[in-house]
Amino acid sequence: MEWYQMQRDVIITLQKWTELVVGFVILAVLGLLYVPAYHSAQGPYLGLGETPSPAEPLSGSRLVATVAQLPGWTYNTSRDVRNYIHPGNVTSILSPLAICSPPPYLLIIICSAVANHKARMAIRNTWANKNNLDLSYNSTVKVAFLLGQSDNDTLNNFVVKESLRYNDIMQESFLDTYNNLTLKSIMMLKWVTSNCEETKFVMKTDDDMFVNILLLMKTLQARKQPDNILLGSLICNARPISDPKNKWYMPKYMYPEKVYPNYLSEDVYITGLCAKRAKIHPVNHPGFSYAPRKLESCILRNAITTHKISAFNMYTIWNKLNNTNTLCNKNTHADKQVVGLSRNGRNVGYYMVKRRAINRCA
Repeated sequence: MEWYQMQRDVIITLQKWTELVVGFVILAVLGLLYVPAYHSAQGPYLGLGETPSPAEPLSGSRLVATVAQLPGWTYNTSRDVRNYIHPGNVTSILSPLAICSPPPYLLIIICSAVANHKARMAIRNTWANKNNLDLSYNSTVKVAFLLGQSDNDTLNNFVVKESLRYNDIMQESFLDTYNNLTLKSIMMLKWVTSNCEETKFVMKTDDDMFVNILLLMKTLQARKQPDNILLGSLICNARPISDPKNKWYMPKYMYPEKVYPNYLSEDVYITGLCAKRAKIHPVNHPGFSYAPRKLESCILRNAITTHKISAFNMYTIWNKLNNTNTLCNKNTHADKQVVGLSRNGRNVGYYMVKRRAINRCA
């Protein structure tokens, strides 16, 4: 399950996907845990099937009924990942296999809600414009959208038509809700390892992110050790939220530890728990950020990702980046806004970190 978000981007070499898959299968009994950066909730919390309650009550003599349970992922809901991804079965409804023939150097997969057609079109017309990608990168960069299903048949039928026109949508049969974002990420891993195993790098992002592909490619190609990359905006010493009234509430039965492992602002489950078990260490890069940036040309040219971008501003950024009349100082760096990761800061309710530990990652 995808626990909450301040979402953003992560780059990892494809040969490490298999190790991550092993990691999340081993960790399945810990439950699906995701701290996403997804921009908005996608509807009511929905359960994914119930299993019998464990014989022992939670916390010794305390009854589970006294513990505030997470809507959609209650104490009795199975959190065994294998019940949802069905590793040996093909579960895709829509599968754009053509994007991996020939295998791209970089595959960018964008998590998008079923109803977010306008956001997808803005991305197709700007930074993921197919003609521009083919001309600039000779088919070495491909982009696809990842969706679940809606309970609205009209929307589902519209997605089918959209897929026929653009052939860039991968869709799975789980309900596309906020609490299922981790399932989305896991399905992405399954699809990539099954259909695009020769891809060198995979990037996961959201449909409210602008990606500077030119700078991203330069960053990847400049790395001296390109084979063990889990790259993004690193979060350290984050603690689960224990307040049941909080949107990002994390009950003990879902995650019993006091502190999350270091993870990228993409998610805790995959880039934190699974990566730790697979012995892959997430690495921070200043070009990635979950904090909004100033929409200034010289700042944008030095930023790999820009967060919380509306469909309208996708075009604004695209025009700024392609304006050759703007001259930038070579010393200009990406906007580095200080974001307080505390409950008293602007990200109130997301998670807690010890104040002394901010920006001090191990």
